[in-house]
Amino acid sequence: MTGARELGYVPDAAARMMVTRRTHAVGIVVADLTSPIYPVIVESLQNRLLERGYRMVLIRDPDISPDPEAVDVLDRATVDGMIFVSAREGSAAVRRVLDRGTPVVLLSRDDVSVDVEAVLADDRGAGEIVVTHLQGLGHKRIGVLTTLRDRSNGRDREDGVRAAMERYGLDVREEWIRHVRLTHEEGVRAALEMLDSQDRPTALFCVTDAFAFAAMDAAAQLGISVPNELSIVGFDDSGPSRWAFVNLTTVHQPIANMSYEAVDRLAGRIEGEPPSQTRKPVFPVRLEIRGTTAPPPQAVLRPPLRSSV
Repeated sequence: MTGARELGYVPDAAARMMVTRRTHAVGIVVADLTSPIYPVIVESLQNRLLERGYRMVLIRDPDISPDPEAVDVLDRATVDGMIFVSAREGSAAVRRVLDRGTPVVLLSRDDVSVDVEAVLADDRGAGEIVVTHLQGLGHKRIGVLTTLRDRSNGRDREDGVRAAMERYGLDVREEWIRHVRLTHEEGVRAALEMLDSQDRPTALFCVTDAFAFAAMDAAAQLGISVPNELSIVGFDDSGPSRWAFVNLTTVHQPIANMSYEAVDRLAGRIEGEPPSQTRKPVFPVRLEIRGTTAPPPQAVLRPPLRSSV
């Protein structure tokens, strides 16, 4: 092969596939690259795939895409396996891919309705450590801005909050737990609805940093000071959360390690290795305490600037 390289020979992918019966390509299915965490995940996945000798093919989650059959383009002749970063529970796309025999690993999401490996963060534990931090500061009025319940990570973070609040004897106000789609606009709308009142939470746990930024946007629109009048906690420890003017208190998940684990598991299935006994490893998380959390205001909450009450 040394002589071939010197002559400028480039191996033909189709010929190699005929010999190995593999494409050496992996499909990565994501929901929305505008979220600050998704580019980090994609880069981590791509780095590990290259180390393992695979190329990456990126597509948008067909369960939410305008092209619901997009995943069908990536058949066994196109990719050797797929990593879903955004799968909903009961995802039709995941089922279709599994039914045709393509190896699948889920990352940062679980789906108990199918037999599939998943690499997860300790999402329930995250909700618990957030409540522990907030109640330690003196907060009793805690709200949650979260995903729809068919997203296992958002659901588990919410359930962790509920369990911890019950343990600490704090009331769970259902009107302060909002389930919305993963867009900035939906996050702002839900936060405005919670905050545009004197009877509002003094702290919000947002199950993604993107939701936390939406809550900060809503608070700014209402003239509510963060953290003096409202504490906000995110989840992801994304790059923007560490910017000085943001300085978001947030839960860190080891996304690079999780991405590497997902790639290694998928490569093992593709290459015929026996699956690990631990089908769904859970990675620990930690709270990064920064500048958006503080003790609650001691005085009665003042009306927001544009209050309707």
